[in-house]
Amino acid sequence: MPLYLANRLSFWTRALTSCSYPRDVPLLWAAIRRRRPFEIPDGVWSRIVPIMQHRGLIARQDAGLLYWAAKEWPLAGPVLELGSFQGASTAVFALAGRHVHAVDAWSLDVADISAYRGEGMSADDVFDRFCHNVEALGISHLVTVHRGLTHDVGRVWATAGAILFVDAGHTYGDVKGDLEIWTPHLHPDGLLIMHDVLNGWRPAPGVTRAASELLRNGWRVVASAGSIVAFVRMRRDMGAHD
Repeated sequence: MPLYLANRLSFWTRALTSCSYPRDVPLLWAAIRRRRPFEIPDGVWSRIVPIMQHRGLIARQDAGLLYWAAKEWPLAGPVLELGSFQGASTAVFALAGRHVHAVDAWSLDVADISAYRGEGMSADDVFDRFCHNVEALGISHLVTVHRGLTHDVGRVWATAGAILFVDAGHTYGDVKGDLEIWTPHLHPDGLLIMHDVLNGWRPAPGVTRAASELLRNGWRVVASAGSIVAFVRMRRDMGAHD
């Protein structure tokens, strides 16, 4: 079997076995139906890859969906990004022309510190690298940093977003809280994007569970690629067709 196919089989085997049945069946079915390749231009991708010298770089298929969302979603307004780490997703959104509100604690004083394991870097080091990466790419004018716990920042937030990207804490409680606090700040016709919903390399069952619950609470899937699933509020499907 070709290596590519073997890797994809391994990815999907782990992703599917990490789900809970029958709870996650509607989410899986909807994500598979809406799955398609999203391209990120080589010129954009080549600018992002060299500056990400440590773990935290998103997969290219994930980046493709984020780039498509920033470029093609027919609603003006900023991206509300929960979880910025070293700035890979921030860069994709900004290089596509969207203003990004980057919300991240950049702290080890959080329930989920999985992003920092094996880094050999302190939280302040990661924050400094984020700032360096943003500066190196020339996108500082498109990025506003909000350093703090996403739940705390969200409770006093006042700016509506066109796109909400959820990739902060990966425990069920963290994700559920982020959705409850931040989705009211998403425009009624806005796009909600969740990372690591279907991750065969690093399963995140808490993320998958929270995403599944969206389908029972007025949301529907409109796009899927890599580990990402994107949602809109019911009856707010802008350009995606069954």
